[in-house]
Amino acid sequence: MQSSTPAPDTVVTSRLTGRRVTADHLDYMLEVDGDSRIARWLFGIQSPEQSRARLGRWIAMWQETGLGFWIFEDSDRRLVGHGGLFNSPRKAGEVEVGYVVKPAYWGRGLATEITLASLKIGFELLALQRIIGIAQSANAPSRRVMEKCGMLFEAEFASPDGRPGVRYAIAKTMWPR
Repeated sequence: MQSSTPAPDTVVTSRLTGRRVTADHLDYMLEVDGDSRIARWLFGIQSPEQSRARLGRWIAMWQETGLGFWIFEDSDRRLVGHGGLFNSPRKAGEVEVGYVVKPAYWGRGLATEITLASLKIGFELLALQRIIGIAQSANAPSRRVMEKCGMLFEAEFASPDGRPGVRYAIAKTMWPR
């Protein structure tokens, strides 16, 4: 359900600059994938081989779909997290927004900033009609990010690993112009 227009390579917000993920971001991936505070909400701790493979999938995703993740840095050029848009592996035909902020930067509104920038691109540049977001039911901070961005709770479901998950969504008609 991708747009015929690819997402931009660079995204600039009030505090961050996001750049399309490249092979140069392996160290970032290894750091994030090895952090247990992040892993508990995602896929568990990833081995270096798993991180390399995921980075390869992310790079291929950009080439194949024109959608993907940006790695965001602050004004001091410190990598703080990633976020972006991708074809949902969970719900066929849907585009999903995803985001991760490194724990050292939690509580500063950066996940919301990254998510709002991704939604803006999705609706205003790519002309998407709807975007979903997924989180574990127990991940209250992630749920708050989606709610602050105007996304509405849609459903609860069991994820493949058996943990309860939630789906939020926002339609273009709900997006502030």
